[in-house]
Parts: sequence; C-alpha cells; structure tokens
Amino acid sequence: MNTILELLFTLNVAGSVIVACILLLRLLPTDAFPTKWRYGLSKMSVGFYLLPVALVLQCLGLLFTPKQNPSLSGLPMSVQQIQPDLSKVAIPELNFSADIALASLSMWGIGALVFAAWQVYCYRTFVGKLQQTRIPVPENSEADRQLTLMKEVLGMRSNVHLVYSSAVRSPVLVGLWKPAIYLPMENTADMDMSMVIRHELTHLKRKDIWVKAFAMGASAIHWFNPLVHILRKDIQTWSELSCDEEVVKEMSYAERKRYGETILNVMEGSRNLPVQFCAFLSSDGKQLKRRLIMMLSVKKLKRQTVIFAATAIIAVGAIGASTAVWASKNSPEIKTEATINDATNQTIEEIGGSASNTISQSIHYFKYDALLPDEKELVTKELGLYEPKGYDNLVPYEKLTPAEQTQVTKEDGIYTSEVIDKLK
Repeated sequence: MNTILELLFTLNVAGSVIVACILLLRLLPTDAFPTKWRYGLSKMSVGFYLLPVALVLQCLGLLFTPKQNPSLSGLPMSVQQIQPDLSKVAIPELNFSADIALASLSMWGIGALVFAAWQVYCYRTFVGKLQQTRIPVPENSEADRQLTLMKEVLGMRSNVHLVYSSAVRSPVLVGLWKPAIYLPMENTADMDMSMVIRHELTHLKRKDIWVKAFAMGASAIHWFNPLVHILRKDIQTWSELSCDEEVVKEMSYAERKRYGETILNVMEGSRNLPVQFCAFLSSDGKQLKRRLIMMLSVKKLKRQTVIFAATAIIAVGAIGASTAVWASKNSPEIKTEATINDATNQTIEEIGGSASNTISQSIHYFKYDALLPDEKELVTKELGLYEPKGYDNLVPYEKLTPAEQTQVTKEDGIYTSEVIDKLK
C-alpha cells in the first residue's frame, strides 16, 4: 500500500509541474515557442504522469555510487541484520494512518476503474458505428491513388486502410494497431483529397493516436487532478496545429489557402467526433481561425528560436526530473505497527548514543533465530532487547516491569553485536 501511495504521489507531482510550465508558456507568443515544440512538451508531461522517472534515476545513480564498506560484509548468510535508517531519524515525514490510506487508495482505484471503463465503452461504441457503415474505397479511385502517392512522399510503409463511412462527415484517422482513414460518403467533391490524405498520414506517422491513448491512460490514473485533463485538451490542440505546420511547411501560399479551404469545407464534421480517440482534419469554430492564421504564416524557424525552444524543453525536463526525485523522497508514509527496523532506529538514542555513533561503532542487531548455535547457548533473556505490548520501541530487559520480565523468553529477544562479542 505504501509503495502504491508513493508511486502515485511521485507521478502526480512530477507531471503536474510540467503542466504548470506549459501553462506559463502560454504567455509567450507562438513565434517564440513553435507548435511542434509545444506539442513535444505536452508529450513529455504525459511521460512524467506515467513513467516512474525518480525510480529510473535512482537505478542509474546506483551505477555510479561507491560500493559499501567491505567490513560490513563477510557475516554468515544466516545472520539477519537490522540497519538504522538515518533519513527516518533526521527528516520528519508526513504520515497517514492505515485506515485513511486504505480509504483514499480505494477511492482512487474505484475512480480510475470507472473513468477507464467509461472511456473504453465510448470508444467501442464509436468504433462499432464505424464498422457497421464501413465500405472499402474502390481500387484505382482518386482517394486510393492519393493514398499510395502520399505514402511514398512521406516515406511510410505502414499498412493503413482507406474506407468510406456514413457515420462521419469529416475525414478521420482511427485505430491503434489497425489504423484506418474514414472518409465521409458525401461532400468529398469539395475536398482536396491529396491534402486530406497527407494530413491523416502525418498524424499516423507521428503516432498521434498513441499519444492520445497514453494521455487517456494518464487521465484514468490521475482522474482526480484537473491539470491532467487540461493536458489532454492541450494534446488535442497542439496535435492538430503542429500537424498543420508539418503539412504546409513546404507549400506555397496558394496551396496553403487551398488547404485552409478544405478544412472549411469539412468544418461541421467534427462536432460529434470523440476527439480523444481519433485524429481528424476538421475543426470547431473556436480553433478554426487560429489554425488558418497559423498555417498561412508558417515559416522556417530562426536559429535563436530553435535554441530558445530547445533550452526551454531541457530546462522543463530537468525541473520535472528533480521534482520527481524530491517527491519520491518526501512522499507520505502509512503508519502501521512498528517494525523491528523502525523500533531499532527509535531505540538508538535510548540505549546508547546517537545514530551516527552507533554506525561508527558498527553495532548490529540480531534476532534469536539468526544467531549461530553456539551463540544461542550463550545468550540469556537478561541480555536481550524486547518490544512488549504498549511499547513503540525496543526496551532492555532491566527496564521491563516484573510482570513483563516473567512473560518474555530469550527466544523473543534481539541481541546486539556488542553483547555477542563480550560473551565470546
């Protein structure tokens, strides 16, 4: 339970920091931070919401961390050592009771399952309607020829189906493993088919449907966080704008105008499309004007713009990574019954000096079962440390009450390396 809580907290904090940076970048003009780079930042944020970056960095750090003092090794394999944890002694932590943690995780799990189930239901319903009205595009038709031509132009070998459907009024790309471009049955005469196909193939080449799928997964895991839903809308916006930029960057001004006219001709077709499951050419009125202005003004990026954008992305990535590590080290912990490790940490000051002094003296703690046979014969219950009911830490035998002393046995005790060395 503690591991799940720590992982969820770390992912949520790290991803949210990236989204906060994205929101700040909205204050900059588009020319200062182009659409392609903004889309890249959104994808980075999805990655931070889904991938345990802190864990990866910690694993990489172990490769460059010096090995432990060999003097601590060489003990018998049967010996069970209890090492003090300095971070728990020195750093106060935010704790939750087990009941509160269980209730919170239960609510999170139910919310995630309900959100995911609803999205899967909506997707299957949408795809089902498309399948019922699916009609293959005839071979050697204009659309089929443009598909072959555009795949060659874009250097694509992916297998994609081209079909008609009466369920759509705008060209749309659907499918993760078996992608298909659905064309409307009507109004195709007003569309420049080469531009339509190129737009949808560009989405396919850039794996934009997969990006949306991962964004949906992040939304399911972090359904309680409004920033992840803002991110999902940003993914849709910058996916289309950056796709337009990619399509028209080599076009003349006249060709860009024709591309804009094609979008206008299919504008009404996107109103009932589930944008989270597909990529399409059309756009609603709020975004249309912006798309048209931006595609007509696309130009080669200046060197300083590229340098600024690259620097910003590296900086945001570094902020996200450092935040993930911080969140991993400061995640809430669940209060449970004291374990032997925790009890030993709390007893260090009580039975002799600080934690640092204990480590320097190489004092180790052993359960009775971990002792060697001759050591078991030597120890007595008067030499052990105990944790009777009502105590949160280990207590020496002499500090127990008379009643408690009669209840404990040497098999219940924990013995220090100092005691064992003296007996030998």
